[in-house]
Amino acid sequence: MIAASDLAPSYELVVIGGGPAGLAAASLAARSGVSTVLFDENPSIGGQIYRAITTTPVADRSILGEDYWACAELAAEARASGALIVNGATVWSLDPQKIVGVSIAGKARMIEAKRVIIATGSQERPFPIPGWTLPGVMTAGGAQTALKAQGLVPSGRTVVAGSGPLLWLLAAQTLRAGGRIDAILDTTPWRNWLQALVHLPDFALSPYFTKGLALLREVKAKVPVPRVDRVEALGKEKLVEVVFASGGRERRLPADLLLLHQGVVPNVNLANAAGVAHLWNDRQLCFVPVLDADFGSSVLGIAVAGDGAGIAGGTAATERGRIAATAA
Repeated sequence: MIAASDLAPSYELVVIGGGPAGLAAASLAARSGVSTVLFDENPSIGGQIYRAITTTPVADRSILGEDYWACAELAAEARASGALIVNGATVWSLDPQKIVGVSIAGKARMIEAKRVIIATGSQERPFPIPGWTLPGVMTAGGAQTALKAQGLVPSGRTVVAGSGPLLWLLAAQTLRAGGRIDAILDTTPWRNWLQALVHLPDFALSPYFTKGLALLREVKAKVPVPRVDRVEALGKEKLVEVVFASGGRERRLPADLLLLHQGVVPNVNLANAAGVAHLWNDRQLCFVPVLDADFGSSVLGIAVAGDGAGIAGGTAATERGRIAATAA
């Protein structure tokens, strides 16, 4: 393991985040002769989408799906590129002068950079409901992390609630791995589906349409999916029941685990700390950094790539990382 004392005082490029954008950026830059270090706080590279891609105990490739394993080649390229990849490294500070504060195993260092690419990806949108602090209530992303990194799946009565593609992907992966999903409570308002209809012709031509349809069929064949407009977790010392309602009709489900998810938003914490300008995005209902065509920010020498620049998924994140690295 690389210690804080092993780091050079400065690098031409510091990449923050070991997901697809960070791996692609570090790989391209290092292979081009740029002295590059990549910091990632997780024990292994991959980010959230491809978490634990090099260390996952899930050996059956069909469980996580081919889209997940597509990152294995990207990870191998980054490792062979000559970039210094430091896992277990928490970047806690970044200022407009491109001074990076990083902690590794309890030891802190300040590193100077000529260029910085922030590739910290996305984070789950908070989804507070009555009872959301009870033991037994967690995020869908947390459950997927446990599956990818430790091979753990729910064994008790499990209910998933919220909206977005991750719900369906997690349900499919869990079922393939032998886990249990008792219900998916879809909170997507009808008006959202109506507003999306205008994009249906373009979406039908994309590869995501066929993949999404197959995922829906796979999950709906095994799990009931009621549409709901209210969700509540009940219990005293832990979750025991999920209450949900639609059109005024209330129903109850006994549950040991409730997984909540309401989509993801860009992780803008580090970009904000560095003074990067942000604007509100009405379509994604979140703040996004103001960027140029090369993903350069309002702070000279600092770029933001991947889902941190706006949610677009793993494939787009990879290309955004390469564009930012090319500019650097």
